[in-house]
Amino acid sequence: MKDQRKIYDELQLSISSLVQSQIRIEDMITTGMLRSYADSSPVKKMLHAPTMKLYVVKEEPLHNKEIRQNIKDWISFWQNKCSNSIQHVQIYSTFWSTPEGYVSIVMEYMNGGSLQNLLESVGVLPERSIKQLIQQILYGLQRIYQSGIQCHGALGPSQILFLRDGTVKLSQGLQYRVQIQGNQVFNQHLLGKVKDVQSLYDPNILEIPSLWIKAPCDKYPFATTDDFILERANDIWKLGWLILNCAIGTLEFHPKAQQIYEGSRIILQEITKYIDQFKGTCCLLHSEIKVIQFVESNSKIVNEPSKLTILDFLPSDKFSVEFIHFLCCTLKIDPRQRLQIEQLLVHQWLTSGKECKGPNVYLKELLSISNAWNAFLPEKYQGQGLQKLERLCEALCLVLQNSEKPSINKIHLQESSPIIKELSYDMGINAKVVSERLISIFQSLI
Repeated sequence: MKDQRKIYDELQLSISSLVQSQIRIEDMITTGMLRSYADSSPVKKMLHAPTMKLYVVKEEPLHNKEIRQNIKDWISFWQNKCSNSIQHVQIYSTFWSTPEGYVSIVMEYMNGGSLQNLLESVGVLPERSIKQLIQQILYGLQRIYQSGIQCHGALGPSQILFLRDGTVKLSQGLQYRVQIQGNQVFNQHLLGKVKDVQSLYDPNILEIPSLWIKAPCDKYPFATTDDFILERANDIWKLGWLILNCAIGTLEFHPKAQQIYEGSRIILQEITKYIDQFKGTCCLLHSEIKVIQFVESNSKIVNEPSKLTILDFLPSDKFSVEFIHFLCCTLKIDPRQRLQIEQLLVHQWLTSGKECKGPNVYLKELLSISNAWNAFLPEKYQGQGLQKLERLCEALCLVLQNSEKPSINKIHLQESSPIIKELSYDMGINAKVVSERLISIFQSLI
């Protein structure tokens, strides 16, 4: 079994190396822009002309040498440790200073979109779908930790990506790797941007303007053991927020939403100062009132007490007791009390086999609903897709004339091939039309 695994790993590495050697940025054609959530970096969907395969190219700015080195180290880790992983989005190649002052990162195209897309489309997920989602995320985190990295750092809806069959993969969280450099000018640019309505859909909810007015001067010692790493505990907290994303959708209408967000920021960033004040607390769910009172007392805000709590959004007819307990274990206010990855993987919610509450719906079904807008239109309404196909063909002619000989086989341009099906789905037009047009282009270039 080990020999088979070794052969598989070597095969995946050789495929990755082959892809890297084949790709040139000059051979890429932009087919669309993907929404970028946590930063201003452009994210493009691009077609590699010689092979007709779709990729995602992210252009990450390089503001100084420290940021450049940090991104380089993280990409190197991801390529070396996650290149044969089914839980991580693949990085195939990088082009430094292309365009000037940026690194262009060629990554796997995830045709099911992101969790952020899904939540904005369907609102909330049933418990069964959340369970399916969280199991795959935990395995992805476990692999990162076992490879010696302290944390992922950027668990948010935009960093959880899907294939249309329901496969879940972790993205690289590059913006976190940029921000931890402490580049003040760059961080001020990020924090100064106009944000959307604050909600759990926003992976940067902790970057809201602070309500904090005066913090205690004394720093409390925060003893840690060799087995406890604060950054990993923060990953677990963000996982808990992610589960809330899926279960209740948004806290926008919670009367104390601003205080809850600020409390979360303090728990993640400043808990070492205030750990004594939180003694005897449980988690954000069961100690929500105390968190709110703590924020309001230190911010000199006097408000009427709220009778509505987060638990009110998690009714027993929709969510099981085991689910609530799992959520509690990830949102413990004291980081030392949060369960670690290995403990979460054997939690009764994931392992008991007990039926989940709520609708019996799987991720694949929700993704098909979420992406239904991209379904094929009647032929008389396919004009925009046909125009997109013609623009693509014009670009192919220009690129392939100055490129190496196309490496794609004619059989891969047939109507039934995965390449044509993906392009057909992407443009929303009939696969036969796409196949015939592209075959004519390639034949004219031979």
